[in-house]
Amino acid sequence: MNRFFFLLLFTCFLLTGCVKQQVLDKVTIPIVCAYDEAPNDQIELTIAAPKFQAGKPDSVSTILYSKVGYTSRNILQLINMRLNRPINPGKFSVALFEKNLAAKGLADELDVTLRDAQSSRTKYMAVVDGKTKEMLQANFSSNEEKGMFLFNLLDTNVRNGLVPRQNLHDFEYSFLGKGMDPFLPLLKLQNNQVVITGLALFKDDKYVMSLNEKQMRVMKLLLQNVKHGTLEAKLDNGSYIAVVNVGSKVNYRIGKDAKSPKVTIYIMLKGEILESMGIHSPKQEQQRIKDRFEKDLTATGMDLIQLFKKEGIDPLGLGDFVRSKTRNWNEAEWKKEYRTLNVSLNVKVNLTEMGIRK
Repeated sequence: MNRFFFLLLFTCFLLTGCVKQQVLDKVTIPIVCAYDEAPNDQIELTIAAPKFQAGKPDSVSTILYSKVGYTSRNILQLINMRLNRPINPGKFSVALFEKNLAAKGLADELDVTLRDAQSSRTKYMAVVDGKTKEMLQANFSSNEEKGMFLFNLLDTNVRNGLVPRQNLHDFEYSFLGKGMDPFLPLLKLQNNQVVITGLALFKDDKYVMSLNEKQMRVMKLLLQNVKHGTLEAKLDNGSYIAVVNVGSKVNYRIGKDAKSPKVTIYIMLKGEILESMGIHSPKQEQQRIKDRFEKDLTATGMDLIQLFKKEGIDPLGLGDFVRSKTRNWNEAEWKKEYRTLNVSLNVKVNLTEMGIRK
């Protein structure tokens, strides 16, 4: 028994030597890959990698590599011919796509990435309103490496901000799944600053339209439970109220009529009033504030749902939800029925606190 155990242990040690190893000092570790449209149906691939200065461990800058070609893999090979340390494409943490290129479809580029076993499925993706190369060339991050800045920008706003979660894994699931469509954050370079301006919506793998900041805020409430973020509303007297979202829950339900399904979306939101301009006694106005927020959220949410139905896109995954509750669900028939689908939204706001001030 002991001989067998030691033989097995020795075999495991031998197998570890079969794994292809990479020494960090001998590879270029990129963080951002950016895709732009190029003439003659080509793409321009730009890679941003950190550059460390010898003797200055705290000084990190960004170095860009760019090349035009027909396939991203061939472009990487051409870029490697200029480097003394080969690029490791499996280390990309952020992928940027020019809006015009995304409108033509991202299926080819995604296919290459998804076939790569080393590619991280948690990699963030975003659409850029403008040239991605110009964005990476701008001096938008003086105190931090550009790739890490972009990663932290997306990560922070997904975890604690207005942006619904959508990494490579989520995009793949929505793209390949039935009864749903993907979306991505929309970035823009404004006055040498990278700003998240909204949400880019896709039909299959093609970008079709975008949502603004207010619509994106409500979109996140429709998609997932949220425990952060601020909501703002204008009252009838012209004053503004800001409410922090302590915790919201969303629940989808379907009617019993299988021939003509009705989907009802319930949102329960708990909030605290943090700012009330023009209101001296917000506690006495609590019911009026509550009604205003419920009305605004319902109106914006229903406008979004009607817009999605009109454009024939399903970023909320209503088709996937109905499919999970319906026998013999047919995708072709669903696409015909989707534009006339009966969808209602029920929003309940509970203002539990008025802030720490009594």
